[in-house]
Amino acid sequence: MEYAGEHLWAGNLGNAFVVLSLVAALVSCFTYLLASKNSAYLALARAAFNVHSFSVIGIAGTLFFMLFNHYFEYQYVYQHSNTTMNMKYILSCFWEGQEGSFLLWTFWNMVLGLILKKQLKGGDWEVPVMMVFALVQVFLASMILGIYLIDYKIGTNPFMLLRDHPDYAKAPFIQGADYVSKLNGRGLNPLLMNYWMTIHPPTLFLGFASTLIPFAFAIGAFWNKKYNEWQTIALPWTYFGILILGVGILMGGAWAYEALSFGGFWAWDPVENSSLVPWLVLVAAGHTMIINKNKGGSLFTTHFLAICSFLLVLYSTFLTRSGILGNASVHAFTDLGMTGQLVLYVLTFIFISVALLVRSPLLRSTYMVLSFELAVFASLYDFAKLALMGWVVVSAILIVYAYVFYFPKEKEEEDLFSREFWIFLGSLVLVLSALIITFFTSTPVINKLFGTELAPQKVPEYNRWMAPFAIAMILLVAAAQFLKYKKTEPKKFLKRIALNFFVSLVFGLICCIPLYFMHGYAEAEAGQKWDLISYALLFIASVFAAVANFDYFLAVLKGKVMKSGASIAHIGFALILLGALISTSKKTVLSQNTSERKVSGLGADFDDKKSILLTQGDTLPMGPYFVTYTGKKREGINVSFNVDYLKRNEQKELELDFTLSPLIQDNPRMGRAAEPATRHYLSRDIYTHVTYADLEERDTSSKARNAYSSAKNYIGGMGDTIYSSNAIIVIDSLRSNLSQKEYEKNSSSIEVTAVLRCMDVNSNVYKVYPKFVIKNSIIIPQEAVCEPLGLKFVFWKINPEEGHVEITMSEKVVNSKDFIVMEAYVFPYINILWLGSLIMAIGTAIAIVERIRKFRPTKVNV
Repeated sequence: MEYAGEHLWAGNLGNAFVVLSLVAALVSCFTYLLASKNSAYLALARAAFNVHSFSVIGIAGTLFFMLFNHYFEYQYVYQHSNTTMNMKYILSCFWEGQEGSFLLWTFWNMVLGLILKKQLKGGDWEVPVMMVFALVQVFLASMILGIYLIDYKIGTNPFMLLRDHPDYAKAPFIQGADYVSKLNGRGLNPLLMNYWMTIHPPTLFLGFASTLIPFAFAIGAFWNKKYNEWQTIALPWTYFGILILGVGILMGGAWAYEALSFGGFWAWDPVENSSLVPWLVLVAAGHTMIINKNKGGSLFTTHFLAICSFLLVLYSTFLTRSGILGNASVHAFTDLGMTGQLVLYVLTFIFISVALLVRSPLLRSTYMVLSFELAVFASLYDFAKLALMGWVVVSAILIVYAYVFYFPKEKEEEDLFSREFWIFLGSLVLVLSALIITFFTSTPVINKLFGTELAPQKVPEYNRWMAPFAIAMILLVAAAQFLKYKKTEPKKFLKRIALNFFVSLVFGLICCIPLYFMHGYAEAEAGQKWDLISYALLFIASVFAAVANFDYFLAVLKGKVMKSGASIAHIGFALILLGALISTSKKTVLSQNTSERKVSGLGADFDDKKSILLTQGDTLPMGPYFVTYTGKKREGINVSFNVDYLKRNEQKELELDFTLSPLIQDNPRMGRAAEPATRHYLSRDIYTHVTYADLEERDTSSKARNAYSSAKNYIGGMGDTIYSSNAIIVIDSLRSNLSQKEYEKNSSSIEVTAVLRCMDVNSNVYKVYPKFVIKNSIIIPQEAVCEPLGLKFVFWKINPEEGHVEITMSEKVVNSKDFIVMEAYVFPYINILWLGSLIMAIGTAIAIVERIRKFRPTKVNV
């Protein structure tokens, strides 16, 4: 069959670029390997990498062209876009799927590779570093190859025709020759229709790509047997990775806060964790590099952490793309049959790293760290029982390890009060926290491999685990900069930080006592008491870190900004922890239900303690506000709900304070997704989202006005209450014409009348008398109608043993006002978190510039 309207040239061009990128990356890798023995191959290796780079640009350009022009005959375009979608989200379409995100990763590796190739040209590091880059590109190029080798599929191709895809090949809508003219795509996931998703993924993947640079240099150091020199070039790039990956993670938090309805910016989701862990290890690697550049120590640790940061990115790729987290994370991709390929990708670079480590002079240290890791995992084996004492023991192991095994490599005796020792210890704390997060995140993998049934950790458990590490880390951030390299006089050091600590302690206690201990501490359970204590300690430690680093900036660095990158970044980090701590631990629920209608009646997913039911036009109290739902408005697939927040003025009259319009995206193919709305203040955010709403427009015809809704059954005893949309109905009493004995003696009919007292919103009372009749052992229920309220009742069952009756109620359709169920929270001082994010990014950028200036490398020609 000849198909009309297909743009086959685009798919052919894209596939040609895919094959060319793979072949060119293979040639570049192989010729760089040959160039290590014969420099004559260098020109070919460089040219091959340039061809690969051109091909990657060609792939991306072709795919963008297909998305912009709606070539729905291609599966990737059909799956991730449509004609009704706003074109500003076309970038999100590009990287929504596995193929596009692999291509984005490939693109950033290519860009960084070109920059490094130019920077390293002719030097000792070009061959090993670019060989690693090219090898990584080989694997990434294979991820979008989409061919079968015997029965094994290699990669998944973004240029596959819809009619060739196994999920759509037999679909009726593509069987005709002119099927293309009738196609419209499935569209973008509603949650990704947010401006953050146009900048968060590329930033995050640039961060992932940047971890390859210190990894490649560490591998190159083993290749060249130059274990110190590589850090001169790699250090600024490492801090570049810390900056970009950290900003990418924070952007993801901002997206979650604005677009997701879980009520916060972080949920310890496995996909969130899999990006956080490499960043923690990369931060540790950057700090040990500083030790090495200033003192020449930490050789093994620096190599080990630089390698691990990249390997953990690969492991996170396996977790999120193999489908193994499908039931544990809303972010994870489904399995596209690439699990084996991903495993091979991870194991290849683990094998290369371990093989080079074993051959290096750092083997003795390798055994030390392996024994340390075994001790840590032994402590975690019974992780359910590991509380404060376990953490103290593990921390003691850290200190002993750092003090015993770090210093013997130095030429002169070291002191406990030296900056390098405490930076090194801080790096180990980061690594240990990364190990614990990885362990819990990997529970689906552990369960699958060993047949265990480990339960995934929940948010409070994660917070409880990580609080001690955060406290230890932030205390080191506060104090370490006041220490000198090699040796510091303890008295001078303690005197220097004493005032900062005292001010922080006093301020912290003044804040923490009302925040955490004045209400409910005595009645709290043991675990909750520990939470409150740890929150208070973290608060004081974070304030201490901010104050101490600001003091160091002013007193020691004399306010010289370009010399103060580390101090500024540390202040930002302290503010991030402080803002996260206050905004989450003191998050307040505003939306407790004050309506007569119970939210819990809508189902088990609704809670009257955190949800409020708002009927259109009614005004209800909610915390310090009064709220009114004024109506909804549909724009395309977005249905927004206008909620007015009112406050009393000096005359005690209600006046409008602000309006929020949370929305629900009503995507016919992708389902419904709630998007919150937030009112921002300097000291707090009012955060709200709709959890239940009727998105359909109401029928106002005469026929609809006289129609009744489906009857609902209610079971209750005397005095119980039934709620309608416009009244409260009380089962007042029962009246009977005969007693049970008289009925059995005379065998006549028995008539039981329920007296229902109905009160509307204006306190008008109406009485209704539905009857339950038994005649000749036949039940004949009789309905009763309350016309003023538009209610119909049928009394159809009596349970004398339980003292209950059963009555059905129907309402006229016009009675039912439009309503929504809404959740609203106050996040206090969350702007401290966002301010800290900005300050930390600025400080890290300044540190990068300073590292480039201070450690500018000297080119050594081959």
